[in-house]
Amino acid sequence: GGYRLAAGRVAERDTVALEGVGEDGLFHAVQTLRQLVRGGKVAGVTVRDWPSTAVRGLTEGFYGQPWSLRDRLAQIDFLARTKQNRYLYAAGDDPYRQARWRDPYPAKRRAEVRELAERAAAAHVVLGWAVAPGQSMCLSSDRDLKALNRKIDAMWDLGVRAFQVQFQDVSYSEWHCAADADAFGSGPRAAARAQARVVNGVARHLAARHPEAAPLSVMPTEFYQDGATEYRSALAGELADGVEVAWTGVGVVPRTITGAELARTRAVFGHPLVTMDNYPVNDYAHDRIFLGPYTGREPAVAVGSAALLANAMEQPSASRVPLFTAADFAWNPRGYDPARSWEAAVDDLAGSGGEAAGALRALAGNSAGSLLGGTESAYLRPLIAAFWTAYAGDDAAALDAAAGRLRDAFGEMRTAPGALAGVAGGRLAEEVRPWSAQLSRYGRAGEL
Repeated sequence: GGYRLAAGRVAERDTVALEGVGEDGLFHAVQTLRQLVRGGKVAGVTVRDWPSTAVRGLTEGFYGQPWSLRDRLAQIDFLARTKQNRYLYAAGDDPYRQARWRDPYPAKRRAEVRELAERAAAAHVVLGWAVAPGQSMCLSSDRDLKALNRKIDAMWDLGVRAFQVQFQDVSYSEWHCAADADAFGSGPRAAARAQARVVNGVARHLAARHPEAAPLSVMPTEFYQDGATEYRSALAGELADGVEVAWTGVGVVPRTITGAELARTRAVFGHPLVTMDNYPVNDYAHDRIFLGPYTGREPAVAVGSAALLANAMEQPSASRVPLFTAADFAWNPRGYDPARSWEAAVDDLAGSGGEAAGALRALAGNSAGSLLGGTESAYLRPLIAAFWTAYAGDDAAALDAAAGRLRDAFGEMRTAPGALAGVAGGRLAEEVRPWSAQLSRYGRAGEL
């Protein structure tokens, strides 16, 4: 995915030269060139750039109303623009990848997947699909394994090029056929052996039928614990070479993820790790939107992960603010500046300058806190402090200036719903209406 770009004079001619490591690298070079063009001109520049994380992108993995096709197509365009290359579809409320995993998708859904895959391929984004058969599959059954591989073949025919098998909600003591109890017994080791049998069967099938597929990954039952356990050790011993293991860090939504935790987990599983970060997903807090920057992850997490995927919110357009910053971190974690990246994310979504960008900064600044940390209303606090300082003094002009700045900020909050109306084709305003309306009420109260 790396590339080189140079703009300058060659043989007395204005020249822009691009070179990429493969077509993906060349595509990334074009995205940087797009950013450099201002008023039809490009400054003299030399860029040599490459990603620290090979696979970067998002997971549509929340529980709730899945995104529409229009939403997904727009997210593919966003991924391409921000040099991300993976979209993993793992919608929590999709029965065709869970309880009804054996059944083909209806014709309309198949057409949507095909259209999404075509857009993804054109944008140099690999479309992935996760299947969670553990609640109804007979894990010792060759017949069920063949049915699972048929479903994977059907998704391949639609354009999916990466797969994940998920077992995060599977019990160690509850089988779905008597044959599993006879074949594996019970307990953590038994569950690990049974799951590995299925995953290895899928891996063999992909290697034989679709060798160009991305590496298969598995979401184990113990995806957020720390250190070695009976289950993890057994799974590590059974999984085939080349299979990647997904985890979320130590905790379902950890405040921090360290390089030491990643190294320890990778050693336990003995396989490359796919870091599937549960930020900014908000399905566990439906009254919140998380618009703060990606923080609390050490650079070693990006460098040491086979893939880094951020789990998006139910609000697709709003998700782009934190997802932009996560992509920035994954590309260059050592140079990552959360505050600067957050500013760039707002400009990318709302356009730099203008009412929309100001309104989005107010909304995002008032929705910056999360389990990762962050200070709500950080943009407003200095203005309030400056006002009270001036109020306590005897300089009328200073008080008027401080009051004016604070009043302007409150006015921006009050008018935010209208200012956001055109962002993301009008979709953002609809997604964040409850929060922007409350922000507007706070702004009016502040003015009064």
